[in-house]
Amino acid sequence: MLVVFFNPTDQVLMAKHLLEATLMGSILFLSLMIDRLHHYIRELRMRRKSMEAVKKQNRSFEDGKVEETKALETEVSTLQEKLKQLQSELEVKSKEVNTSEANAAALSKQSEGFLLEYDRLLEENQNLRSQLQSMDLGLSRSTSKKNT
Repeated sequence: MLVVFFNPTDQVLMAKHLLEATLMGSILFLSLMIDRLHHYIRELRMRRKSMEAVKKQNRSFEDGKVEETKALETEVSTLQEKLKQLQSELEVKSKEVNTSEANAAALSKQSEGFLLEYDRLLEENQNLRSQLQSMDLGLSRSTSKKNT
């Protein structure tokens, strides 16, 4: 083991150099730390900005969805009202059709009755004509017998 003794001036100079080296090392360490912290803070700000942009997009997307949902709900309610109106019109038209069918059936029966009556009247007319002809013949014979 080597033991070296320094005189007091050398000791003061050595202490001064040691302090300067320690100070430079500490400054270097702190400057590296500050640089890294600056880098991390800048990255954090960029991420926050991008997160805010994403949140804004989400909000605008959600707002768009809300507006679209409201528009669809309005359209659904309009279509439901139209459906109810069409159903009531269908009921009215169905009643009109049933009434018209009943009227058609009644008119058909009435027509059949008129046809039967017409046929009976034709037959009766034929009978009356034949009776009239036979009476005319009988009268014409009797007048011809009287004239001769």
